[in-house]
Amino acid sequence: MGIHVGDQISLGGFRDRPNEDRMGLSMGHAWVIDGATGLGEPFMGTGSDAAWLAQRAHEAFTRHATVADPLVLLAHAADDLVAAFEQERSRPLKEPWELPCGAFMLASLGEAGLTITWSGDCRALVQQSDGPVLSFGATPVSEEAEAALVARLGRGGDPARRYAQPEALAELRAGRGLALAPGNAFILAPDRGFLKHLRQATIATKQARLLMMTDGFAAAELRYGLFAGPEAMMQAANSEGLARMGEQLRRFEHETDPDGVLKPRWKRCDDATAIWLQISA
Repeated sequence: MGIHVGDQISLGGFRDRPNEDRMGLSMGHAWVIDGATGLGEPFMGTGSDAAWLAQRAHEAFTRHATVADPLVLLAHAADDLVAAFEQERSRPLKEPWELPCGAFMLASLGEAGLTITWSGDCRALVQQSDGPVLSFGATPVSEEAEAALVARLGRGGDPARRYAQPEALAELRAGRGLALAPGNAFILAPDRGFLKHLRQATIATKQARLLMMTDGFAAAELRYGLFAGPEAMMQAANSEGLARMGEQLRRFEHETDPDGVLKPRWKRCDDATAIWLQISA
């Protein structure tokens, strides 16, 4: 009864920095969280603002998982994030883009069925019995838009950190600043404004398979085409397992296209996290 883990994986993208993804399961809720790579000097004094955000959000989701309604859970988590930020930040905020931020995908099993709530570019695949695979979150279109931006600004830079080139960094900071307007944040952040921009869908079922992932793992399908669509991605998770899928992902990034020529991207490889779940009433 409830949500049960069938498989899980979390691969760090860099040797010299912490994994900035988190995942969890508690009391009828499951989630993945992806901290957004910092665009300047660390603000929280932890070495990684993205890891700080992901960890504090994970702790807040766990703390409030006794709340059945995902929107109420997230409202409590937002309060916790704001309080933690005010207590732990190392200096005053100078620019909106400095605010720690990220993406998340939250699955909640309730009376109405399975509810998926998200912010940003994580991805979820849901399959009921042998029916079609439903997808939520990041899409091929959103990934193509990012690839086009990298192709325009990131060519020729260090393929491990193209986002750090001056022109790219300036544009990324400007875009993140807009997404983190004080009081109206569009993505997960220590700002209650993100609650106004949540996306949500409910599937009227209590029997399903669910694959949730950060964009670094979803890249295997959406960016690199290693899996031909959501159905193939779900089938691979069911039959091959996430570890083997992770090996395919890293092989492409490190051996097939290490310089990001075939598939333009900001980093050679990103943190990649996925959790495969069985939903049963």
